[in-house]
This record gives sequence, structure tokens and C-alpha cells, in this order.
Amino acid sequence: MNTSQRIYLNTGTTGNNKTIIVKLQQDVEQLQFMTLNIYTKDAYQDFNSDYGVLVGRVTANGGVGIPNAKISIFIPLTDTDAEISDISSIYPYKTPRDKNNDGKRYNLLPRVSSYNPTIGVYKPNQPFGSFPLKPEIVANQPFLDVYKKYYKYTALTNSAGDYMIFGVPIGTQTIHMSVDITDIGKYSMTPAAMITNLGYSPNLFYDNGTKIKPSNDLNDLPNIETQEITVDVVPFWGDVTNFIIGITRQDFRIRSMLTNTFVIFGSVFTDAYKTMWGRGISGTDSTWALYQIGVDNGLTVRQNIGAAQKAAAFPTEKIYYYPTDVTDAQIAAGTHWDQMLLLDPSQYSVYKRTGDFAVIITCNRRKVITNDFGNEIVVPDDTPDGIFTRFAGFMTLEITNETIPLDWTSEGHHVQMKPIRQILKFPQYANAGETFMNPAAYKNCRCCSFCGTDIDVPQNNAWRAEHYSFSGGGLYSVSRFHGIVANGLDRESPEPDGFIQGDSINVACCDAWSQNAGVIQTNNYDSSNNNDAQFPTNSIMTGCNVCSGLTTAEVFGANWMNLSVYLPQTGWVYNNYAYIHCWRVNSQFTFADRNRLDNVYYQTPNCQFIAGKYFNTCSFARSDLNWTDFIPMTKCDVVKMNEVQTKGFKTADDGCTIVIDPILGTTYPLQGIYRNGTYRPACNCAAAPFSGGRCNGTCTCGQADCKTYFFKGIDISDCVAFITCLGLI
Repeated sequence: MNTSQRIYLNTGTTGNNKTIIVKLQQDVEQLQFMTLNIYTKDAYQDFNSDYGVLVGRVTANGGVGIPNAKISIFIPLTDTDAEISDISSIYPYKTPRDKNNDGKRYNLLPRVSSYNPTIGVYKPNQPFGSFPLKPEIVANQPFLDVYKKYYKYTALTNSAGDYMIFGVPIGTQTIHMSVDITDIGKYSMTPAAMITNLGYSPNLFYDNGTKIKPSNDLNDLPNIETQEITVDVVPFWGDVTNFIIGITRQDFRIRSMLTNTFVIFGSVFTDAYKTMWGRGISGTDSTWALYQIGVDNGLTVRQNIGAAQKAAAFPTEKIYYYPTDVTDAQIAAGTHWDQMLLLDPSQYSVYKRTGDFAVIITCNRRKVITNDFGNEIVVPDDTPDGIFTRFAGFMTLEITNETIPLDWTSEGHHVQMKPIRQILKFPQYANAGETFMNPAAYKNCRCCSFCGTDIDVPQNNAWRAEHYSFSGGGLYSVSRFHGIVANGLDRESPEPDGFIQGDSINVACCDAWSQNAGVIQTNNYDSSNNNDAQFPTNSIMTGCNVCSGLTTAEVFGANWMNLSVYLPQTGWVYNNYAYIHCWRVNSQFTFADRNRLDNVYYQTPNCQFIAGKYFNTCSFARSDLNWTDFIPMTKCDVVKMNEVQTKGFKTADDGCTIVIDPILGTTYPLQGIYRNGTYRPACNCAAAPFSGGRCNGTCTCGQADCKTYFFKGIDISDCVAFITCLGLI
């Protein structure tokens, strides 16, 4: 029978070392303490031991176990070895404060980065230590000799922050700890978070605060901490009368007050300047003019609809969140959206370049500490100890008029149009016809009777309450269902779900493709940027006699796009709208409402609440067609996506394998789960809205498209390369 005896240690003490004396039962085969254990058959080979066992935990924030901290028994350089240059040049340390030829004091931190197969990346991002890698030690005899003699007693803390060194010489010993807070697993700090949350001077960093300025003096580095503590190591066992054992415990507490962050990244693009879906084409007042892309900016329809004519731009983000006084149960109930707050830009870090963005946000919910068993224990938010591990909220993305001006109008047959650029909330989804809407329109919709005020409209409140729960240390990107609507008819009537008679919803292969609002052509768009766009294709149109003789068009639409977000520019009729049967804008953008002839609710500033006390839903795209989501990314996947030869790519028919190098035939099975036509999250009743996400981009096909589509960015933008160069993976 395998019996065990657990020894409870009071972790967290950093003063004088503690000796734990325990009476050992004779049938015990395993000793357990913290997250560690010792098998007695391996330990008790002699009646008396001349060695000890040193255990402990490295903590931060008053009780959070820190992984990947390095612990050693410091062994001074002997006088004999000091005379041997091959040894003293590698190990000159008679005290831990002595420095080597590079001016670095004794430490256990790596000299160079090494590959971590668990997460698929090289760590740390910036190595500052002097400790050689194992291949160097094995291949170099002087290194091996030094390692075997002077680094004999070393350990690395596990996921709970615990370490154990077995066979330590008894008596007074100096215990050393080295830790790099940018390389401690899920609690790793980024340089940006060190500036924003820990208050370090930006002068200690460079490259826009993404990297730490190098220094050979480890005391000058804000991410490095070393400590030495003197302990008295007692014999592990030797009392043959009372059967007692002795364990020496020494904990370390790092001084930095850690915060837990997560990253959201992606790429954003829109239509070219003076291009919009819905231009008043000369000589027509047809409804389909609201769905047609313009041709009066010097380009052809084929060019305007092509991916190479889309424009990347600096996006503007807003982060809404639930404060800690709103409980998880209240959040789940969706009843406290009015208490949400807008995160001030000074409270998070954001990096941008044309089209690409990366946002680093600090967790503010679910504070935890590490218990004796290595488990996370939730503590009250106002407890001084612990670290936050969650964040609940949502994000909006837009490209402002200041970034890309919307300063033109279009004169058509009787009508006059202005552009408006869509704004998207992440996440958002709604059942057909249950988008957030103007209360006046709600009075006439099929859902139920009018309740009187905006905050009483059920689907409006449901939209406001939609949020995502982020985890500390997580890496997230964005995904959008690329909804499209075509219309080739004239003077038609409203249809259910806020569309117009003649609308073809989520049919990428519609022949009237120049009137299929939101679709993107991916081939033959007569542009020198052909190789820059490389947008993935999910449908082929044939017989397109409206596109200057092009008979075959490869397009994307009616499916999920991961990593990148398209924010279309939509034309809306601001004058003489009666000439196109009272419609203001195409239904791809907003809920059609013929009964409100003066309805410009989502085309001009309004007083509709977004969440909390913040209002103005002007330009927000309807939520029942334009579904959005956050997608958790694994670092392994990001590394492999960075190796993909093209900006746009898609999985094989199995839905989970991408081709990295088509010439070499290199493939990679994705680890993460991304949005496509088959994946149904728990929060949704479908994988995609309005029969979208089907094979060949058509809602008439009953088969869901299991392939997953990715696009890293238009033209010079590449969100995967961007976060890689920022050191965020």
C-alpha cells in the first residue's frame, strides 16, 4: 500500500529560515509538501544523512506563486580554481556581488534565448543574464567542469512558484534567487505594462516603450531582481530513536508589485478615398443604387471592389468594462450594462502602425493567491494581497474622419449622398431582425410591442450587455462575420428582419456583384498592389457582364474573417430620398425602416446609449448581420502564421491545417479554435447569421464551410508581424 504523509508549510515568510521537524510514520512511502514530494525509498539510504533538503516558494503580491524563478546554493570560487584561467574566466565569483568580465554579477539568468516547445517561441524576449545554455555546457569542457562544481545545487520554480533542492550541504549556506519578471509564464510583465502599471520611467526603455534598454549592471534593469539569503541547513534525517526528519524552508518575495495583462491585436481597413457602397449613379433612382459601389472616382468598378484598392489606416479603439462592484452573476444576467465604464487611454497601452493595432490591458477582476497545494484561491478584490486574473468588457473599433476624411458628396439622379464609415462593437451578435435599433423603428418591427423608451427595448439592452471575459496572460485577436447584401431591383417594399424586397443576403456568388454591398474581389483588379493584397477567396462569380468584360471573379464574403476587420464606407441619402422609394441607406448597414421617412438615426449623431452613461450609436453597424468576436490565440499559432508566405490564407478542407510554404509543402495544424461556418460558441445559437458561412459563399447551399479564413492586413499592414516585432509573443 502506497501511503503518504503531508507536511504543511507556512509559505510566504522571507525572514529567517524555518526548520520543519516532523515525526515520520514507519509505513510512509511518500512525503508531500506544497506542490512537491519526496519518495522515502530514494531518500533514506543511510542511517544518518550529511545533507539537507531545501524547499520554498517564490511569491509576489503577498502570496502569488511565481514560476520560472531560478534558485541556487551559492558556492564561492576556491583559491585553487582562481589560479586557473579557464575556470576563473567563466566563474570569477567569490561573493554573489562579484562581477564577470562583462560586468555582470552572479546570476542564474540565461545568456541567450532558448526555444520553449510548450508555447512555441523563444524566451526570454530579451536575455540579460550570463548563464550558459545546456548545449554550451555539454559541448564545452570548462563550462561543464564549472557547472558540475559551482552550479551543482540549482532549481527552477514550478507553476506554483515552488522549488526543492535535495542533497544540500548542511550548515550555513547562501541561497540565491534570480528572476526576470518578463519571463514568468502567465504573470509575465510587458515593457509597456511596466511603464503604465508599475510606474517605471520611459527612459529605461526604447523602441516606443516595447524594449528594455540593455545594461550589464543588473541593478539598472527594471525587469531583473536578484536576492541572497543566508540559511542554516539542517540534516534531512538521522534521529533513529524518534524517527523525525528535518526540512529547511526558505521563501523569497520579489519586490515588484505585479499586474496581470492581456493583449488584443488585429488589422483594420476600409474603402479607398471617395469610394463608398451606395453612390447615386447618374440616370437612375433605383433602390439597388444604394448597394452599388461607385465608379466616379477615376477607377473602374472592378478596381473599387478589389482588395488592392482598400485602405489601411490607424484605427481608434474604445474599451468598455464592468467595474469590480458589478458581480459576475449580475454581468451574466445582463442587467448592469448601465454601470459599465470607459477605460481611460492612460490606463492601458496601445501600439499602432498603418492598419495594425495591439492593445495591452490590465486585469481588474477575480483576484487570486496561491495556496499550499499550488491552486489559485479567489480572495476579495479589496484584499491587499493577490493579483487580478480576469477582465470583462467589450471594444469598439473605428477609423475616424480625421484619419481618413469623409469629405465628399455624390450627386445622382435627383438624389444626393454622403459617406458614412461603419463602427463595430466586439463582440456582438443578434438573432435575425433583433439588432439594436431606433425605438421609433422598434415600434413598427415584428418583434413585439413598443415599450416606450430606448432603455426598455430588449434587444438594445441585450446588445449593450454583450461582452467578453478575458484572462490574464492571454493573447486575443478579432474576427468579423463579413456579411453582404445585394439588390438589383427598383422601388421595392420592406421585408421582415429589416431588409428590403429584392435583397439577397449572404450570397457572395451573386451575379450582380457590383451591387453586392461589402463583397471584396480578390483577383484581376488591375492594380500593381496585386501581390500586396492576397485576400483569401471563398466564392467564384461567373457571367459578370457588368464588370468590363470580366467573366470570372474570385471574391470573399458571407463568411468569417479572422485577424482583420473591414469597415465599409456606405453612402446614405441626405437629400431627395423619396426618389429611391424613401430608403436612406442599404440594409447591409442598418435596419431598413420605410415608415420613418425622416429616419437618419444611425447616419447622424444621436443620444442612444452604447453602455454605461456613454451614448451616440451613429455609424454602428447592425448587430444581427455583422457578428463579431474575440478569438484566443496560441503563441505557437502566431509564430506559424508569421511564417506563412502570403497575407491571406485559409485552412484545408479539414478546417484546421494551414499551408506555411506552398513551395516546400510545409503545413501546420492549428492549435486554436477560430471562427468559421461550423464553429458554434456557447453564446450563439448558430455559427453564422442569415444562413451565412456556407460552402462557395452562397446561402442556397446547405453545407457549412468548415474552412477558416485569415488575413493579416492590407498593403503594408501585417498584424501578426506587428505583435511579433513588439515582443508580445
